[in-house]
Amino acid sequence: SLNQLALKAQDMIRRNFHKVIQDEEFYTLPFHLIRDWLSDLEITVDSEEILFETVLKWVQKNPEERERYFEDLFKLLRLSQMKPTYLTRHVKSERLVSSNEACVKLVSEAVESHALRAENLQSGNLQHPACPVALLPRFGQNMDVIMVIGGVSEGGDYLSECVGYFIDEDRWVNLPHVHNHLDGHAIAVTESYVYVAGSMEPGFAKTVERYNPNRNIWEQVSNLITRKHSFGLTEVKGNLYSIGGHGNFSPGFKDVTIYNPEQDKWLNLESAPKILRDVKAVSVEDRFVYLAARTPVDSDSEDGLRVVVIRYDAETRQWQDVESLPLIDNYCSFQMSVANTNFYHTASCCPKSYPIDNEEAKVKISSRASDEILESLPPEVLSIEGAAICYYKDDVFIIGGWKNSDDIDKQYRKE
Repeated sequence: SLNQLALKAQDMIRRNFHKVIQDEEFYTLPFHLIRDWLSDLEITVDSEEILFETVLKWVQKNPEERERYFEDLFKLLRLSQMKPTYLTRHVKSERLVSSNEACVKLVSEAVESHALRAENLQSGNLQHPACPVALLPRFGQNMDVIMVIGGVSEGGDYLSECVGYFIDEDRWVNLPHVHNHLDGHAIAVTESYVYVAGSMEPGFAKTVERYNPNRNIWEQVSNLITRKHSFGLTEVKGNLYSIGGHGNFSPGFKDVTIYNPEQDKWLNLESAPKILRDVKAVSVEDRFVYLAARTPVDSDSEDGLRVVVIRYDAETRQWQDVESLPLIDNYCSFQMSVANTNFYHTASCCPKSYPIDNEEAKVKISSRASDEILESLPPEVLSIEGAAICYYKDDVFIIGGWKNSDDIDKQYRKE
């Protein structure tokens, strides 16, 4: 029916509001429609600052007619979600704001709320009372968050919990659970989603889900072709590549499969030249995937495995052994510093993409990683197994793990 079509159209506008406001036609809309959309609780935006600039742009298209509506639209903005520096340097100094007493008062209240929050953090008061909707981030607002998904409980059960660490606010929040119980799963982050795939739990070892941060929900997508865990998962040119891994009754896999999100389909590609398990991946130039992994060997080593580092060209589908991951930053250097430890072999690492040219990356390959990182680590860290390793800017985060029970919930950071 027409009503259903209209509802679907509205939902599509909400989900893509950050793109809609880039279209010049949006700024031809009358006041009542602009007001209605800014009042909608489900519009997705990259930041509240962009909405302020959107309101200004709409007014400036016809100032004589539209300036009288500015206060009404300004009151719909969530000023407390803007950065304090932006509020003082850009919002407060804007003529339409500074000349309006009600708008000036709203800015002052928002700046004061930031100051109170900072005081609470400094005093160790990390309790966050329930906030009215107007003080919460909108859907899709960009925030720096570390997500921790699944894992194993102290009792040995596979988990479906998902939590997020809000870096700027130094606090943890509960996020929606995944639908499956996961450990040994692979994680990859794309422009729009966070994907999780595979598990040591056989019943969930083929499943793939993705988290939509704009909607704060998990969506199930097409299953992996093979039940597996401890494999590499990374994005190249909009597609996901699943590489290697092993299963509960398998020494390991050479599999390479590609996932096209638009078709929601996995396809087998030509296999890797050797079994790759406990895989960690970084990509370069949106084409080359560097993998640190272990492969079975006939030797007297304790576990019959040796460390390998190999490069995969997603364009030519050629493989080449290399000495190390390219030591591009702290994250790669940290991984190579611990590459021969059980801590690293049992850990899961978030993949990372680097925009640098592969020729530049090749120069940074070195079998001699710096000892400084290892020396800076608290000694108990390397005795942890099953930790999650991720990055934020130049920092390396180590989260969770087991063996030394006192360390389970500790988090270390390399400055």
